[in-house]
Amino acid sequence: MVGTGSGAGASGPLHPDPLHASFLARLPVDGASVSVVTVAGSHSTVSSSDALATRLEQLQFDLGEGPHYRALESRKPVLVADVRSADHSAWPMFGQAVVQTEARAVFSFPLRIGAVTVGVVDLHRLSPGDLSDLDLAHAAALAGAIAGKAAAYAAADADGEGRDELVAGTRRQVHQATGMMAVQLDTSVTDAFARLRGHAYAAGRSVDEVARDVVAGVLDFTDDPTDSETA
Repeated sequence: MVGTGSGAGASGPLHPDPLHASFLARLPVDGASVSVVTVAGSHSTVSSSDALATRLEQLQFDLGEGPHYRALESRKPVLVADVRSADHSAWPMFGQAVVQTEARAVFSFPLRIGAVTVGVVDLHRLSPGDLSDLDLAHAAALAGAIAGKAAAYAAADADGEGRDELVAGTRRQVHQATGMMAVQLDTSVTDAFARLRGHAYAAGRSVDEVARDVVAGVLDFTDDPTDSETA
């Protein structure tokens, strides 16, 4: 299974990034990440406060499930006030993984521009507890305030190299690897990405790590449809 070790959740922000800093300043949370998803399904992480925030986002990206994805689908906040006692039936793999991290509460808020949901802000706490009604109102307002900037940031960052090693960035190698696998397997990009994600899960690695191997030619799906690694 995908590794479940947590990052340095107790550490503070690595740099003063306004996209996540406003949430840490106004809300009783310990970490935050901001992600943008295009209509084509491309996923970019444009802001992350610390290693644990990045880890939680990475887990959900690798597994394709969790509060992050539920917030995207429902266009409503998804609140898990206590990850140890919560019902994780809607995201069983993420539920099994998140309880092994330092996070004790996770909250996901959609980033919306008008009627369009362009991404998600994922928040976590190191101790369990609900957000108050006022906190929820502040979080929704902050999400609305940064949505346009986050989308613009993702678009601008698509041609760059990423701003911090803890931020997954635009995942250009994932998109490149998916395209390569679609050719190797003679299948659709959607099916190729599902195969990439499945291989990563079975190997206990992140999607980003496996994608790097595909792009580098270390992992090739051409000859063996059950996955073959070349020397």
